[in-house]
Amino acid sequence: MLYLVGRFIDTEEKMTQPYIRTRAPKWFLVAIFLCVALTFMTSCQKEAGFGGTGAIEGTIIEKFYNDDYSVLLYEKPAVDEEVFIQFGDEQVLGDRVFTSKSGTFRFEYLYPGAYQVYYRSEDPEAIPQDDWTTVHKVNLERGQELDLGQLEKVTALDYDDGSAVIRGVAWEVNYVNESRWPNLVVESEDYAYEQEVYLLYGDHTFYDERVRTQFDGTFEFSGLIPGDYLVFLYSEDVKRLTDKVVLQYEVSITEMDQVVDLGTITIEKR
Repeated sequence: MLYLVGRFIDTEEKMTQPYIRTRAPKWFLVAIFLCVALTFMTSCQKEAGFGGTGAIEGTIIEKFYNDDYSVLLYEKPAVDEEVFIQFGDEQVLGDRVFTSKSGTFRFEYLYPGAYQVYYRSEDPEAIPQDDWTTVHKVNLERGQELDLGQLEKVTALDYDDGSAVIRGVAWEVNYVNESRWPNLVVESEDYAYEQEVYLLYGDHTFYDERVRTQFDGTFEFSGLIPGDYLVFLYSEDVKRLTDKVVLQYEVSITEMDQVVDLGTITIEKR
């Protein structure tokens, strides 16, 4: 059998009857044209990725906190910070750039579509606290230059990640053992050598650092961040009521490069 548009005829019928020519309806031709055009446009449509005229940019400001995020110490532009981009729902890395000296970054020549821009930042709510990824999901229009504005990177500092200093001098007074309070007799006095001095930061329940005095009685805690500190050392109880007494000094550091001198601290021994 032979197939004609709109009709079937067999070979014998073809030999005895004139050829019948039929014409497809206009709507049928239009439908075919639209299907072809739509298929062509769909195949040529570019998804999110490089090759377009759009761009995504932003600025990252790094904020530095103490170890429990209760005090904002200072902030500055995040320099040489890695910023990543992913295209659509892809799980692979699309590209990576580094922030400038002013904390800015920019991804250029992007097609319209969905993107994920992310960078590393600590999360104060996370337990345990570690580096987490901050993700910004955006949709880019054709030719759009999207500015994400000022973004925040959080970093926690340990007590000794700063540049402030607490220092002092320990002076030792030795009394004659047989003498009694309040009529103590001084046997000798000099700079306290290898006297233990302790430092505690903030609300910590155990001392953070311990140093020993030098031959000239000096001691120093350096590299400190702003915050409240407790400096303490032990002296004998010359009244003999207890074994030792604690000499403690509260220090508040407000500047990153502040120097606090406690002066001379006298410890007593019998």
